[in-house]
Amino acid sequence: MHLTRSFFVASVVAASLTIGTGPVAAQTTSTSNGTTRIELAEGTPANAPGQQLYLQEVRIAPGAKLPTHFHQGTQVASVRKGVLTYDIVSGSAQVTRADGTVETFDGPASIKLRKGDALLEPETLVHFGANAGKKPVVVLVAALLAQGAPLATPIESPGA
Repeated sequence: MHLTRSFFVASVVAASLTIGTGPVAAQTTSTSNGTTRIELAEGTPANAPGQQLYLQEVRIAPGAKLPTHFHQGTQVASVRKGVLTYDIVSGSAQVTRADGTVETFDGPASIKLRKGDALLEPETLVHFGANAGKKPVVVLVAALLAQGAPLATPIESPGA
């Protein structure tokens, strides 16, 4: 059931991108610090003025860690492969497990997200993800962010 729901969400996001105002970007790929982002679609939805909608596949190599960050909007993600170690520095995140169970986690917390688990990240959530395993982690991500905002806004580490 969850895979059907994930496919439905991805389909709705893709459809929203094609009927919004502005172009849908061509697929692009960027790699940094063991993380590869494949931009599947991007657009400005007509029903969300001042916001940009993104659909990406994120691949995290074994041993890689994303910087601590937050998003200037809402992001949803679904783990497609591997085990993501997800650290909440501050704020709360909602996790829907592959079996449909919904859990809310408050920071600070470190949780494991496995294939089929989904995540809702509100704007106030400070977090980072890592791959402590031996196989790549693949995550499907949809984000509705303030227009012109970066995909992730980094948080400076104490003492940096």
